[in-house]
This record gives sequence, structure tokens and C-alpha cells, in this order.
Amino acid sequence: MSALMLAWRYLHARLPLNVLTALTVGFGVTLIIAASAVSSSTKTSVMQSAGGYQLLVAAKGSPVQAVMSSLFFIDAPTGNVPVEVYRQLKSDRGVARVVPLNMGDSYRGFYIVGTTPDYFALIGDMIGRPVQTRPPGRVFEKPFEAVVGAGVAHDLGLKVGNRFVALHGFIDLPADLADPHERLPYTVVALLEKTNTPADKAIFTRVETIWAIHHQDLPDAWDTPAAETEPAHRDRGAGRKKASEITALLVQGQSYMDLLRLSSMIGKSPSAQAIFPARIVTRLLDYLRIGESVVLGVSWLTTVVAFFAIMISMLAATIDRRRQIATLRALGAGQWVIVRIILLEAALISTFGAIAGVVAGRGAAYVLAALVERMSGLRLDLAPIASADIMTALIALALGILAGAIPAYSAYRQDVARNLSPSF
Repeated sequence: MSALMLAWRYLHARLPLNVLTALTVGFGVTLIIAASAVSSSTKTSVMQSAGGYQLLVAAKGSPVQAVMSSLFFIDAPTGNVPVEVYRQLKSDRGVARVVPLNMGDSYRGFYIVGTTPDYFALIGDMIGRPVQTRPPGRVFEKPFEAVVGAGVAHDLGLKVGNRFVALHGFIDLPADLADPHERLPYTVVALLEKTNTPADKAIFTRVETIWAIHHQDLPDAWDTPAAETEPAHRDRGAGRKKASEITALLVQGQSYMDLLRLSSMIGKSPSAQAIFPARIVTRLLDYLRIGESVVLGVSWLTTVVAFFAIMISMLAATIDRRRQIATLRALGAGQWVIVRIILLEAALISTFGAIAGVVAGRGAAYVLAALVERMSGLRLDLAPIASADIMTALIALALGILAGAIPAYSAYRQDVARNLSPSF
């Protein structure tokens, strides 16, 4: 009978305990694979999203907060910048495109973002294809028309023609604390097709709507189409003060040198700052790398503990099988045959645990990726099996064989005559 067959029979003889030991190994491998896969994919997705925006102009304050609020819609803005900054940038020859963002309200936890159709062109450039809407080509044309992101439409069940009332602020408060704009409802005129960007988790309207709903008239010399001058909007803003601020601006330059010049120019302003989003996100990911290292460290520690469990289990089994091992030796099996049997048994336990860990780890990674996409709109592209997964499994196998080394050495040193003694 071969050493592999004997190892398999020994494994089957203590099946419940060996299954639990393999599951312990699988749990450690699962943690490592899931954490590594989600972390790597999240970094890639966040960098791709932030890298699509060349320059962000926001109010003075935390650059990280400005990026998270204006690009990912998951934090409050740092404040507002003067409308004059928008005019200055729009008239600058070094600016290829400037997209205003006006915020202040939400609907059931989702940001309502006042902007222009250029925002969708910017998203299209980032994802490499035009942004599609349903009905095709339909965007907001008048105040209080809303274009709803795919994620929002899915979560809230919004459809074209639905009306809803915005809530002042960015938190979905209880009814007794909320400040809804009940007199000025929005109408859904289009739904965005899925873009796999944070735009999927927001609601978009004309930039002028945010001023109107907060009882502000348009700024002087504001460039608006004829539809904007309809009587309904004039009545909403009649007798109110003129708007003078806007939340943030997304800027594309004609060249990188133009972006540097614009950044320097805006940096001199007492009320605005220029931010390169890719730099901020890179810095933020560097901070998060510490947490990632802790998670991976704990995962590997769990795996190492699992292999101590293999060693203890195998050592106990070796002690229990002293008579069997002595019998094999008496029948002609050499010391190294016994060593091979025990190492093969440890390798089989590790192999089953590693395979289970790879499968469970990839499954956990897909579940976590779906949760991240649901919460942020970011798509995490996960490969079915990554090279890092195979490497983790091979390390697990190597550690398993190493864990069986001490029990194998114990069996190697056993006294055959003593263990065959009837008094034993």
C-alpha cells in the first residue's frame, strides 16, 4: 500500500477533527484573499474615478472632504465659492471645460446635485463612452427637472414622471426634524444608464434649481437658455436676493501647464482652493494602507494559528498511533516512509483548507464588491482567480507541510520494540 493511500486512510479515520482543522486553515486563507482582492480593486476603481477629474475648485477647508463631497457624494461640502470664480475660469483661454456643482439638498439620503449637461460629458470622457439616458438624449432642460442615477432609481424605485420633495441637508432625518421643500417638488424626466461611477448614486438637476429652491434669484449676467426665463421660475425667485455662491467647480485645462497656472491663480483667492483630485486620493489611500496592513496581518496571524492547530492535531494523532506505526516498521516500512505518510496527511489537510479558502475568499470578495458598489456606485472589477490567490494557497500548503514536520520527527524517533511491547 502506498504512503499516499495510508495517509488518506489516517485522514479518514479522524475525519471530523481533520475537517475542522482544514476549515480553520480555510478561514485564514479566506480572510487573506477577500481582504487583498477588495483592497486592490477598490484602490484601482477610486483612482480611475478621481483621475478622470483634472482640477477641483472648492471652498477653503479639508481637500479630502472637498473631494469626497464633490466627486463621490459621501461627505458634506467644505462651503461655497464665489460665482465670480466660475466666470473667471469660464473666460480663461486655458480652460477647456468648467462644470459647476451646486449642492445643499438630498432625497432619502441621496445627494441632489445642480449642474449642467457638461457633467455627463465629463463622466463620458472618464468611462470611455457617452452617458446614455432613458428616454435617450433627455436631460434636465428646466428648473426642478431631475435626472436620476441608476443606483438611486434601483434603490428607490423612481421612474420617469415621478415627483418627489427634496430635503434640506444631506441626512435623511426623522419627519419631526426634517426641513422638506414641499412647495417645490422635482419631476423625474430621465434615468441615467449605469456608469459604474459615483454618478449612479446621485440625482441631477439644473444648477439654477438649487438657488431657486433656496429662494435666491440668478446671479447677474448668468448665462441661461430661454427656457430658464419661464414665469414659474421668475415667481419662485421674485423679491429674493441674488445668488452669489456655488458649491464647487470641475475644471479641465487645455494643457497641464494651464492647470498649474490655474491652480496657482485660484490658490491666491481667500475663499477658494484648487485641488488635484488624483493627488488627494493617492494620499488618502496611503493613509488607508495602514489599516489594510493591519487587516492582512490579522488574517495571516489567523492562518498561522490554524497551522499550529494542524501541528497539535497531527502530534496527538502520532501519539495515538504509536502501535500502528511500530507495526508498520516491524513489517518493513522504513523511518522515512513513516515521515512521508505524516507529511502527506498534513499536506492533504492544508490542501483541502487552502482550496476551500480560495473558493470562499473569492465568494466573500464578490459579496463585498457588491456592497461597495451599492453604497458608492464604484464598480470593483474582480478577476475570477488572481495570481495572488494561487500564491496564498501555495504558501498555505508549504506551512501545512512545515506544521507536520514536528509530528513526523516524533514518529521518526519512536522506539519500535517499546511500542510493540504488550505492556504498552
